[in-house]
Amino acid sequence: MSASKPVGIRLNRKKEASLINWNLKRPLQPEKVCIPVPATAFPCVREREEIRPGQAIAVPAGPGCATVHASMFGIVEQIAPMMNAFGNECMMIKIRRYGEPKAAPAFSDFRKNWESIPGEELLEIFQNSGLVTTDPSMQPVHAKIKAKSSAQTILINGCEPEPYITCEQVLTLSHPLEILKGADLLKKAAGAVKILFVLEDCNSELIELIKSKIYFLKWNHVEVRTVPAIYPQGLESLLIQNWFLGKEDQAVVFPTSAAFAAYEAVVHQKPFYERVVTVGGECVVEPRSLWLPLGVSLHEAFMACKGLMREPGRVIMGGPMAGTSQVSLEVPVEAGTSAILALPKETVSEATGGPCIRCNLCVDLCPVSISPAMITLASEQKEIEITEEWSVPECIECGNCGYVCPSKRPMLELIRVARHRLKKQMLREKTMVSR
Repeated sequence: MSASKPVGIRLNRKKEASLINWNLKRPLQPEKVCIPVPATAFPCVREREEIRPGQAIAVPAGPGCATVHASMFGIVEQIAPMMNAFGNECMMIKIRRYGEPKAAPAFSDFRKNWESIPGEELLEIFQNSGLVTTDPSMQPVHAKIKAKSSAQTILINGCEPEPYITCEQVLTLSHPLEILKGADLLKKAAGAVKILFVLEDCNSELIELIKSKIYFLKWNHVEVRTVPAIYPQGLESLLIQNWFLGKEDQAVVFPTSAAFAAYEAVVHQKPFYERVVTVGGECVVEPRSLWLPLGVSLHEAFMACKGLMREPGRVIMGGPMAGTSQVSLEVPVEAGTSAILALPKETVSEATGGPCIRCNLCVDLCPVSISPAMITLASEQKEIEITEEWSVPECIECGNCGYVCPSKRPMLELIRVARHRLKKQMLREKTMVSR
């Protein structure tokens, strides 16, 4: 393994407000949830059917998908296409609460002899428990492990390089042993031999906590590593590039929250239907990281933090660098939602869409050494082939280019449009060939 010189931007972290109180809480169940169903799964419940938390509501159509579970008590009100946080329609199951709001039940069904479960059976447990990676890709855990069957390393990523976001840090502070044991279960399922636990070098308290737990467990197969606290260092693709020379088959990367979910699924037989989310930004009355049921609306998430103290200039799902701006507070929280931010108008830079002045700043600060300027210029002209020639598939969508652009061009939005068009074209060509 080798580490190249890190490329990135040192940002104002703005994490203090959501770390004032890092005791995780679960709000009372919301009025409703809208749970997305992947295209590779189909609903197994009917409208007007009573539902309980953890009940399977959609089952896989194939081996590459995971089961979907209900996140609260209620009645299935609707099964239909609805708008998600990315502006796309997808099938969702709307569950409406009946009766007074109450806390979700605790899963304390301890599984005996869980440490002796073979790896192949662990993969089945992951699939049946609905485990997906808690990052924007939301890839089923069992499928990700099977796709990298030759990997010898499990990399647990505890980095949060974007401002405001603290959900992984708070979860790790609260449940370090469970996360380490979950990582060990992932290692066993993958047939790997080593675990790398990655944290940002500024989180000295967290680093010492994890090292002390490893010492307590007397494990020799776990190593703690650090990355500089500059954005976008700590993202999965850069960790693979810097430490494994870009050879993706050598390591499987999971966020710390995915390791915790693996532990709960195996040890406590708890399906994956909730996650820790940072609800923050200067407009939130009480910023904090807390447990939220999957499918809860952004509005309900803000209300769980005592609401908004003023009208936000921008609401973002994810971080301020690479997150997705929202026009509606009714879109649901998904498995890959790490944060919901309400930012004031004075901190939001308005993209003017000015002309590119060829300053090359976006190229200098691109962590994967491509040319965002050329890609976005081609994207504006709908030149799909040219965006591919300039390596748009290699973009990690970190948002550095838009952050440093003096013309305030909507770089990330143009790149995402180009990647979407290219993907549609490749799918169309594949369909024509198969015919």
